[in-house]
Amino acid sequence: MLAITGVVFLRILVYWPSAPDGVLRFLVEGLSSYGEVVVARSREEALELVVDADVFVGAASNDIVGRGSKLRFVQHTFAGVDGLDLSLFRSRGVMLASAKGVNSFYVAELALALILALVKRVTFYDRIVKSDFFPRYTWEYGMGTLRGRKVVILGYGGIGRELARMLKPFNVKIVGVKRSSKTEDDGVADEIVSFERLEEAVEGADVLVVAVPLTKETRGLVNEGILRRLKRGAIVVNVSRGPVIDEDSLAKLLEEGWISGAGLDVWWVYPWEPGGGVYSRTGVHRFERVVATPHRGGFVEEAFMDIARFAVENVGRFARGLEPFNLVDFSKGY
Repeated sequence: MLAITGVVFLRILVYWPSAPDGVLRFLVEGLSSYGEVVVARSREEALELVVDADVFVGAASNDIVGRGSKLRFVQHTFAGVDGLDLSLFRSRGVMLASAKGVNSFYVAELALALILALVKRVTFYDRIVKSDFFPRYTWEYGMGTLRGRKVVILGYGGIGRELARMLKPFNVKIVGVKRSSKTEDDGVADEIVSFERLEEAVEGADVLVVAVPLTKETRGLVNEGILRRLKRGAIVVNVSRGPVIDEDSLAKLLEEGWISGAGLDVWWVYPWEPGGGVYSRTGVHRFERVVATPHRGGFVEEAFMDIARFAVENVGRFARGLEPFNLVDFSKGY
C-alpha cells in the first residue's frame, strides 16, 4: 500500500457476481479514486487475484480471505456475516465491514408484503380464483385486518425501524425488541424493550416479525415457548435467517393451528450447503398457510446500487485512515 497525499493507494479486488452490470461499473469507477481496481469474473479468478489485494469488495468467503495474505480490509456486500469464519479475520488482522442497514428499506418492504399477504389471505384467494371456484360470502372465506393488532418486531435495528414506520399508518401497536438495554422512545414504536423482556413482549401478539442477525445467542431464539406466547392464530414473518426460528417448533404450531400462517423469505437449508436439500427439513415451505419467497428481500437493483455507494464511501474512509462504518465486532458476531 502506497501513501499519496494523505490517501493510501490500494490494490482493490472486486468480486460480486450477482451485481448488475451498471452497479458494477459504478462501483469500479468510484473505487478507482483509491487505487488500482481489478474485477474477478469467477471464484477461481478471485482466488488467484486476492493474493495481491489490499482490499476486497464483494461477496466475501472464507476461502478467498484465507488466500489474501496482504488483505487489510474486506467490505462485504451483504448484511449477514454468519457464513464467515470471523476468527480467520481476527487472526489475520483483517477489518471486516458488512452492508448492514443499507438495504433495510427493501427488506422491510418485503416483510410488510408478507404480513399483508397473510392477513389478507392473498395466496389462498389466488388459488381459489385460479381453480374457477367462487366462494360463498361466509366467514370461512373472510379477510383479516391489521388495524388495532399488536405487532412485535424482534430485532429493532435498521430493518425493524423501517418496518415500524411502514406499519404506523395501519394503526397497529408496535413493540420493538432489541439487544441493547438502551430502549429510548423513537417516536414510532409504542414500546421498545431489550431481549431480556422478549417473553413479556410477545405475550398476546398478533404478528411476530423476526429481523435479528444470526449469532450464537439468536440461533433457535424463537422456540416453541416463545411461539406459544403469541395469540392463538397469530402470524410469524422471518426476514433475518432461518435458524433464528426453531424449525420443528414452527412446523408443529402451524400444523395444530396455533400459528395461522408464516411468511418466510429465509430458510434452514440452502442448496449450496453440505448435505443437499433446500428450504426446510420438515417441508414447512410446502405448507398451504406459508407464504414463501426464496431469500429475495434485498435482491433489488436499487438496493445493490445503494450498497455500491456505501462500499465506495467505506473504502474511501479506510484509504484516508478513518474507521470504516459497519465494522463487525468479532466477539459479538455482527
